[in-house]
Order: sequence, then C-alpha cells, then structure tokens
Amino acid sequence: MAVSLGRTKKAGERPAGSSALSLLNGWTSVQRTAFACVVHILMIWTVVFLITEDNYERAVESWKTSAENIALTVAAHAAQTQGAADLVVKSMVDWIADERIETEQQFRQVMGERRFFDAMRDRIIGQPQIGIALIVAANGDIVNSTRAWPPSPINVANRESFRIAIEPGAMALSATATGLVTGRPRFYIARKIESRSGELLGVVGVGLEADFFATFYKRIALGPDSALALFRNDGTLLATSLPDQKLGERFGKTLPQQLIEGGDSGQAVLAHGSFPAFSGGSLSSIVVATRLEGLPAYVTVVVGESAFLTPWRDRNLLIVAIGILLTGLTAFAGLRMAHLIERTGAAAREASERQVLAAIVDTPSAMTAVVDRRGKVVHANSLFRRLLGSGDDGAVTEALYNPALEGVEPLLMFINGEAPTAEIDLRLMQPGDQTRRLRFSLSRQSLPDSGESVILVGHDETLRHQAERAIALSGKLVTLGEITTGIAHELSQPLNVIRMAAQNALAEIQSEPQPVVAGDEDPAQPIPAMSDHEFRDFAVAKLNRIVAQVDRAAATISRMRIFSRSTREGPQSFDLRDACRGAIALVAQPFQAAGIVFNETLGGEPLMMVGHQPLIEQVLVAVLGNARDALSETSRKDKAVDVLAERGADGRLRVRISDNGPGVPEAIRERIFEPFFTTKPEGQGTGLGLAVAYGILRDSGGSLTLEAGGAGATFQIDLPGNFSSGSQA
Repeated sequence: MAVSLGRTKKAGERPAGSSALSLLNGWTSVQRTAFACVVHILMIWTVVFLITEDNYERAVESWKTSAENIALTVAAHAAQTQGAADLVVKSMVDWIADERIETEQQFRQVMGERRFFDAMRDRIIGQPQIGIALIVAANGDIVNSTRAWPPSPINVANRESFRIAIEPGAMALSATATGLVTGRPRFYIARKIESRSGELLGVVGVGLEADFFATFYKRIALGPDSALALFRNDGTLLATSLPDQKLGERFGKTLPQQLIEGGDSGQAVLAHGSFPAFSGGSLSSIVVATRLEGLPAYVTVVVGESAFLTPWRDRNLLIVAIGILLTGLTAFAGLRMAHLIERTGAAAREASERQVLAAIVDTPSAMTAVVDRRGKVVHANSLFRRLLGSGDDGAVTEALYNPALEGVEPLLMFINGEAPTAEIDLRLMQPGDQTRRLRFSLSRQSLPDSGESVILVGHDETLRHQAERAIALSGKLVTLGEITTGIAHELSQPLNVIRMAAQNALAEIQSEPQPVVAGDEDPAQPIPAMSDHEFRDFAVAKLNRIVAQVDRAAATISRMRIFSRSTREGPQSFDLRDACRGAIALVAQPFQAAGIVFNETLGGEPLMMVGHQPLIEQVLVAVLGNARDALSETSRKDKAVDVLAERGADGRLRVRISDNGPGVPEAIRERIFEPFFTTKPEGQGTGLGLAVAYGILRDSGGSLTLEAGGAGATFQIDLPGNFSSGSQA
C-alpha cells in the first residue's frame, strides 16, 4: 500500500499564490500594464547588474594576476640591486681579512690608505644604485670614503645606520636618511668588522640611492592612484614612487606588512579603504606584498581604481547604455499601451455615461435637464419640456431666459461659479395670475458631449407651498382664538369709559330742577345750569377722554392685524423690542388671568432689524402661548415668564423666552416642532403654533431652538442681522 507523504490540502484552503492573483484581478488594466512594465524593467536591470558584477570580478581577478607579476618583477629587481651592493660590502670585508688587522688603531691606519680608496671606487663603478662606499672606525669616525681622499673628519656614531650595523648580526639594512654632505636620501647595507679575538674594529658599508628605486618604480606605476614601495621588514619605508612621502618613517601594522607576516607573500588582495594602505588614498585597491630573498625587506605593489576599474567602466558603458535603451523602450511601450487602454476605457465610460444620463434625465417623476456653461439647455426630459418649453426644442434651449421665470439669477450665477452643489427656488408666472413654484437641486458634472455642465433635478412644489400657507393660516386662527378673550377685555375698558363720558354729557345737557317733596320744611334748591363757557370746557374734557379711549381701542385692533396683514409690501426697518412689547400686550390679559408674571429685559439700546414685524410678533405670541399652557399645568404660586432681547457678539439678534414650568420631557423634545404634534387632550390644541413659528423663522434664515437642561423650558429665537422674512402670511 502506497503512503503519500505530501501535505493534504484542507477544505476551504486557498491555493498558493491565490492572494497575489486576487490582488492582480482587483487592479485596473492600466495598473496591470504598469506592473508588467516595472517587472520588465527590473528584469533588465537585474541582468545589467549581474553582467557588470561579473565583469567587475573578472577585472579584479585579471588585475590581481597582473599585480602579482609586477610584484615579482619589482622584487627581483630589488633583490638583484641590493644583492650586488652586498657583494661590494663582502669584498671589502675580504680585504680587511687579508690584512690580518688586530687592533682599532691598526684598522684606522691600514684602511685609511689611498689604495683602499681606489679599490672601493673601482668596485662601485657601473652600479648606479650605490651612491657611496665607506669604512667607519669603531667610534664612528669615517676612515675612508669614495667621496674624497683623504676623507673629511666626520663622525656618524649617532646615525641609525651605524648603530644597527654594530648590533649582532651578519648584515644590517638601515632606514632611509638624508646624506650629511649631498642631502640625498639613502639607506645603507653594512657589515661590522671584528678582530679574531672578537674586538670591534669598525664597520664597512655602501649607501643605496632611494631615488634610484623611486625612478624605477615611477616608470612602472599604473596611474595616479597606484604606487610601488620598498619596505624594511619592520615596516620602515625605504623608497617609493609616491611624491612627498616621508622616507625612513616606520608604519604600524599596514596591510602589506600583515600579508608578509601572515605568510601571504606574493598574493594579491582587493582592499577597501585608504590608498595606499600605509598613507591614505582611494576607496579600493589591489595590494601585493612580496618578500626579498636573502634580504630583510619586501616590496609592495598597489594598483588603484583608475587602473583596474577604468577598463571595467569602459566595457560596461555599452551594457548600461543598452539597459537604458531597453528601459526607455519598455516605458514608451507601456505608456502607449496605457494610453490605448485609457482611450478604450474612456470610450466605454462615455457610452455608459450617456446611457446613465439618458436614464436619469428622461425620468418622468421629476423635471430634469442638462445646462451648459452658457446657460443653454442641451437636454431635458418630457416633464421639463412640457412645463418650461411648451414642447418646442428651441423654447427649451432658452428656457432659463423665459421672462415669466422669476428667481433665475442665482441659477445663472451657479452655472458660472465653482460650487459643487446648490438648491434654488423658481417662480413661473402663468396666465390668470397663477404662480407655479419650482424647486431644483443643482450639481456640477463633466459630461462627454457637453463638457462642464450643470444637472438640474426639480419638482413642482406649488401644492406644498399652498398647503404650508394653509397650515400657517390655521396656526394664526388658533392663536387668534386663544387671545380673543384678551382682545375683548382690552376693548371693553375703552368702550365703558366712552359710554360713561357720553352719559355724563347727556345728563348735563338735560339738567332740570329737583321736584318739591310734600312736608319738606327745607325744599332743595334747583341745580343751576352751566353757563356757555363752563359747559364748553366740560364738553371739551369729555370729548378728549372719548378720543383717547378710541385711540386705545384702535391700537388693540391694529395688533389683531398680524393674523391678516400681508407681507407683500416688502420688509421694513423696525425695533425688535417693539415686536416683543406688541406680542406681550396681546397675551397680557390671559397671562394675568392665569397668575403669570412677565419679566422683561429688553435693554436700553435699539435692536434695529429689517423684516416683517407682524410675522415676528406672530412667532413670539406662539412661543408665549406655549409657555402659558405649560405653566397652567403646575400649581406653583410664583409662575413667571422671562423675555430677554439682545444682540450677540456676532451681530445676530436673539430673543430668549424662559418659564419656570415643568419643562419638556426628554422623550418628546425632538418632536415639539412637528406639525399637529401636541400633548394636550383631544379638542384642546391643534399642534400648529410652534410648527408655524419654526417654519416662519426657518424660511427667513432664522431659527427656533429649545435649549437643553435647566428647570422649565427655554426657547431661543435667533435672527440674522439682515433678517427679512420671505414667508407669505
């Protein structure tokens, strides 16, 4: 039986890569094309990178081999030249041995002879690397020298070349130092001379010219950032191709010295860091250190970037150029494909937009139209044509310029403006003094055929407006019924005064003597009649009283006109405080009968505004009536209503009406401004008072709000500084 070791896919488990496929499927065609172009460009430059890296490795390996070969050549040259110099020194040692010298004095005497001067000069002829040969006594005095005979009295006991020469060892290689006479840099190969008894007799040596090696190294150097150098085993610099490099300086654990000590003599390495490794330079270089056979020294070859990277850059320039060309071609092809996809998609979107536009504009349930930037109707449905265009295409095009259409200026301003949406109200005057009220919602759209256009979607709200007027009229009648008692009381007082004044006048005119009563011992004397002057004064006083009472009744009747007065005469300037006083006067009698006290805070400064004072008074009467009804439900004795009128810091006018009644329950706070909503028993209220007041203020740019929290109820009426009620009462 075979057993499968593979993992069984669980139910509902997505296959590998499904997330990536889902992501790609969710992209648009342009996004997928862009993704393909990016992937292709990444592949191009990945190949370019791999090729350049391979070429880099090949260039480095090739130059490593070249550097190793150069190092072998330079090391052979250094070993040969220094070996020839050491042979001269050894021959001088043989001369001294043949003389069988035993004392320093004998050494000074014999080795200072002219014959040894001539012999030394003969030995260094033909060897340009040797600048001088000399014989030095044990105390450092120069006994003989190839420079001149007899030699100048010079002592070199304090020179490093002499000190290391007398130390134990067969041969000494000194550091490079400047000559005392010539001033030229030299380093010395020296050997010490001892008698057979082991007494130090002196030192013989030759001076090698550092410039000889520097000149040879400069001819081999491969660039400004390449260098060759000769070092002593302890890291002391003897000669180099670098200019202005301090010779004789000892460098600490440099890379070449580490290679020598690590047994990597003759092996090239790629170094990253300062160039050359012992003085500072370019960022990367190829370094080789090769030990000299038989001598305590080694040579270094440093190949800088200009030597091994310049050919690499030249070889890869074509590859990079090809990569750039392929990238450009890929990007161009991608852009062309994206453009074609966009054009195809745009054509499909235009067709879809036309279908959607036709479906929206041709809907029979609303008046819809498309208007261009010139205000011309370019498309309209049948309902719009029937109402505004009379079915004629030419008339529909100029529908917004119909003289019978009022309020079209804001629409034309919106068409030429920048706002995204708006709502406007239009009035269409029809024969027979009939007015149709139209409300349109506007939105700005960019359409394929018409460009920047405005979409109009509207409804005929004539019936709604008529219903609102009927509701407002009903609210007025309700309020009128509520204050009828107060009006009757206000009128009865002046009428009674007029009656009494008239009766007094009649009694005075019809005055007669009192009749005599039988048995009266002192009969009353008749009331004498007034003279003409007295009666005239009496009549004038009575008539003035009658006129004053007639004016009082007329003022009361004038306040009643708020329920029938038309606002078509336009807004007028008035003091808001006068409206508050008028409304308070209208409801004063019912409030007094209910035991409610008014607290007025109207201020001493006029609160001037522009609008319709009767409508403001109607709003105030409705709110005050609501406060009276609320206070009638409580049994408290200190029933009070506070009326505060003021101008806010923002310039708007506010009226706050507060009562100390039971307040408005939280459950119905959001419904108190709804038409026909009331908490009164059936037959005792219509629920129109606050709704009508709310509607009057809303349509005129103001607001009526119920403040939250606190005892009782507080209503705030907010009016703009340029309040102008547009409601038709």
